[in-house]
Amino acid sequence: MNLQALGELIARRRRDKRPTLRQLAEAAGIGRSTLAALERGRTAELGFAKIARLCAAVDLVLEARPLALAAPLMPHRHLTETAGRELTKAAIEDIILRGGFSTWRGLARAIRTDRTGRIARRTREVAAALGKHDARARALATLLPKLLRERKLRGAASG
Repeated sequence: MNLQALGELIARRRRDKRPTLRQLAEAAGIGRSTLAALERGRTAELGFAKIARLCAAVDLVLEARPLALAAPLMPHRHLTETAGRELTKAAIEDIILRGGFSTWRGLARAIRTDRTGRIARRTREVAAALGKHDARARALATLLPKLLRERKLRGAASG
């Protein structure tokens, strides 16, 4: 998660909990203008201690853990016949963020052949969530309507 996304999440939590900017800033021991800039995505850097205090003040937990995968284990690892599992949201996120064009093509093929529509729905949800902060996800989200139309046309032709 980047600082802009964290700022948006903190702003959402603050609005839900209803403290003012000043009240939350005081509770976290930071300046009101610093908090306002963070919430608007206009902060390039903010120290860990300040972020930790802000998160605690709005009941968010910071978690440090190794990435599940820094890169795909192998090309198309989620799209192979031997994968032995359905495309989960985590797998789709991995394909969008770490896969290349051929992997995206494999995802499109999976969307087209999935008769339940679950893969298309999951892909749409993941791309929308990631697209707020990732250009690759926005690009895929732009392509999705065309893929889904093609899937419907193929389904109508075969049915």
